[in-house]
Amino acid sequence: MRKTLFVFLLACSCLAALEKGQPQQIPKTPPPIGKVDQDLAQAQTDFDIARKMFNPWYAGPLLTPSAHNVPKGEFVVQPYLFVTNTFALFNENRRSVNISDIWTVNPLVLFQMGWLSWLDFTVTVQGVYNNQSGQDTFYWGDTEFEWGFQLMEETPYKPAVRMTLTETVPTGRYEKLNPRKNGIDATGEGTYLTNFSLNVSKVFWWVTTHPFAWRLSMNYGIPTTVQVQGFNAYGGGFRTRGTVRPGNLIQIDTSIELSFTQKWVLAIDLAYTYQNHSTFAGHKGRTANGQTASVGLPSNDQLSCAPAIEYNPSDRMGFLAGVWFTVTGRNSSDFISGVLSMYYNW
Repeated sequence: MRKTLFVFLLACSCLAALEKGQPQQIPKTPPPIGKVDQDLAQAQTDFDIARKMFNPWYAGPLLTPSAHNVPKGEFVVQPYLFVTNTFALFNENRRSVNISDIWTVNPLVLFQMGWLSWLDFTVTVQGVYNNQSGQDTFYWGDTEFEWGFQLMEETPYKPAVRMTLTETVPTGRYEKLNPRKNGIDATGEGTYLTNFSLNVSKVFWWVTTHPFAWRLSMNYGIPTTVQVQGFNAYGGGFRTRGTVRPGNLIQIDTSIELSFTQKWVLAIDLAYTYQNHSTFAGHKGRTANGQTASVGLPSNDQLSCAPAIEYNPSDRMGFLAGVWFTVTGRNSSDFISGVLSMYYNW
């Protein structure tokens, strides 16, 4: 049966070539049955692989930003909800030391618009609710304005490359804090932070039948000095008055999104941050027990991980749910956070 089918297909191709005026050399003897079986098996394998392939949809991982601008004239809105339990602090020896649990609810909304073919703009606003040992507070967090510059568009063999310039405006509370609340009423850092970021991303098709997207984001932030009074985000006490110079910071994020189907995706982020020490000049003030207050922060770093699941009902909408937690750190917080997000593009 296979031999008959092969001869029939060969005859049809010869007739088609003759109709086009291209003489076809007909072999004097048919190929061996083994060769026919091998060609048919390879054709079936190629067909099965092609049938499994699909055009993936991605809403993006939880942390690592995209290397693609929003197209000109289009808009994106993406709300987030972070519910975080900070249960310990890493000391200078990277040992996690327990503290009274701090519960934080952080709603955040990102709104992005495409201005030009190579330029887009993003604004991010947020609120912060903190609770610890019966004390609680709610206030605005700091606000971000970001300009994205598309340096390279993604092709089958080239990644997308995007540079961003982000300015953080200190709309959160950072000074004149309530001494009875032990610092949980601080919702911002009081500095105008200028951040430069280089983002790279690529979708890989040819490794497996399930496409996956890779992202990398490298950031360098330069904060301005902060005038502080009283208890503040950097320490302080009664009659504290002076200037804090926050340290510059480096952040590197990377992520992978693995497509199970066109709609369902598994994502994971790794994020590393480092900030230089923050110094203080001025009058340090006194604590409640009369000792000299401490103002300023030592250098710190932190490595965290954020696995998540994505559901994308279309190429313009996606839902994300995941967990973000610390792996290790130094002079930084030890936390676990549940995260929900939705992405919509129009």
